[in-house]
Amino acid sequence: MISIIFPLFNERENVIHYNNDLFPVIDAIGKKFNESFEFIFIDDGSHDDTVERITETCSGRSDVKIIRHEKNRGMGNAIKTGLASCNNELVITMDADLTFRPEDVAKLIGKFRETHADCISGSPYLEPGLMEDVAPFRLLMSKSVNFLYRVLLGSQITCVSPIFRLYKRSILMEMQISSKNFEINAEIISKMIIHGNVVVEVPVPLLKRKYGESKINVKKEIKNYMLLMYKIFKTKYFHREWV
Repeated sequence: MISIIFPLFNERENVIHYNNDLFPVIDAIGKKFNESFEFIFIDDGSHDDTVERITETCSGRSDVKIIRHEKNRGMGNAIKTGLASCNNELVITMDADLTFRPEDVAKLIGKFRETHADCISGSPYLEPGLMEDVAPFRLLMSKSVNFLYRVLLGSQITCVSPIFRLYKRSILMEMQISSKNFEINAEIISKMIIHGNVVVEVPVPLLKRKYGESKINVKKEIKNYMLLMYKIFKTKYFHREWV
């Protein structure tokens, strides 16, 4: 079984479409690979009726866990709650807005079965045309952040910041993860690269949201990413603790 973790925050406009846009796609992938899935939804203190809508949408499914944070604690904490709530060795993390397509879960699984890498990471930078749907400002920010991470890490990994990945859970459970927000994805893959874990990328498109609004606070996330880059620098080049 593979666990798929979805952090949710005010995502009612997305979750009400999961019976069309998510579950049938993942169920079909399960049949293709003879694999079963566990869906773990972490509601991170939503102010709307996300919990009620995801509960209603998942009614009748035995492969779903819904966990609620009473107040908003950030994507990083939601992912950590999800990791602590599953027992399967393989874990996939995904955006609730499905800007990384559910059908591309098949690429993650296929590449894992081929390589048995510690992490299979989706990247829209591996091939041209995979970010045509992304707004110019978001594209510029993404390219800038990922370029700086690559330089610091001295790695050929093309995309450090996205959530869409398959991990070996045992590696993450041994890792001290400090990030509370969106930068958790960059922290995890940076530590994996620094510690010599095998990370393999697959090309996947990044789409724009169909429903709802992005929860990213740009100023806050830039500050968090800069702090994370400082931690990478002192850890990789001065062999100091990550704190």
